[in-house]
Amino acid sequence: MMFDDLYIAGLAAYLPERVSTQRAVAEGWYDAAEAEHLEWVSVAVAGDLPAPDMAVRAANEALAQSGHPAADVAVLMHASCNHQGPDMWSPQHYILRHTVGGTIPAVEIRQGCNGFLAAMELAGNYLAAAPQRPAALVTSADNWGDPLVDRWRATPGGLFGDAATAVVLSRRSGFARLVNVCATSLPELEELNRGGEPLFPPGCTTGVRVDLRERAATYKGSQDLVQAGRLMGETQRRLITRTLEEAGLEPGDISRIAHQFVGDEQVLRRLLEPFGEDAVSRGVWDFGRSMGHTGANDQTSGLFHLVSTGQVRPGDRVMLLGAGAGIAFSCAVVEILEPPPAGTPGAPV
Repeated sequence: MMFDDLYIAGLAAYLPERVSTQRAVAEGWYDAAEAEHLEWVSVAVAGDLPAPDMAVRAANEALAQSGHPAADVAVLMHASCNHQGPDMWSPQHYILRHTVGGTIPAVEIRQGCNGFLAAMELAGNYLAAAPQRPAALVTSADNWGDPLVDRWRATPGGLFGDAATAVVLSRRSGFARLVNVCATSLPELEELNRGGEPLFPPGCTTGVRVDLRERAATYKGSQDLVQAGRLMGETQRRLITRTLEEAGLEPGDISRIAHQFVGDEQVLRRLLEPFGEDAVSRGVWDFGRSMGHTGANDQTSGLFHLVSTGQVRPGDRVMLLGAGAGIAFSCAVVEILEPPPAGTPGAPV
């Protein structure tokens, strides 16, 4: 989906303190052999701060930067992966109550780690559908520290980090332009994240811990894990190509890449293969391996990192790469138009 007049007017992130993998090994939380094999440096840990409160902090910062009053915001979309609070409760309305308020629609997006990019595409379309809608607020937050998730062992090759991010999309102006978002799905691989677990009763109601490693090990799909991994890689590479072609761009036109956070540089090289030999240097490798995989926040916290540390300047284009359970993939192109707004870390004084 191409957007003619959709801008990022505000961008913020809540990034908790880090806990080093060295300490995790010493405490017995993280496997020493895996720590040596992979290259995670640390993980962001928010303690007992609820995910919706993290989202509120990021959202209010993004709103303050954007220049949009609360009355301009026409919709709120909140992306999440893990539990946000009590079951049968609405975190998106809690976030709405503590940010812009009012009676606008508030929607929770449950598309796993692809959620933020999916929410941006939906919010962009919502604004485009009616010219009287000036702005949208998109948030995401996860705290993986609950008793049913072991952030150090729950997912193959990964560590879960806590974070919240927020973006204000504007029809009027912004420091960056959202050029386009493209998406695709591989529903035949949904079982990868389900494995042998029954659909009912849900594991979270019976105290079953989240173990994505075990689910992958019990996967009995039509393709083995190697074939499934190959298909996912091919699908994401095709989506990258389609996103570039739709925007009239070549891989060399992309200055930086805000990708999924991984702890293995070889995995990252395969992920960024369409961008050539220097792709890793254009990514956010060091930042990502200091955070852990932050659910739907990887891409937007990566973009925030690039903006707030002055690593992008006007004229640069950043590609955001998302992937989530489903399997869902999204790609977006963001063009930097001017220095970040006042209030963003790294903004000119």
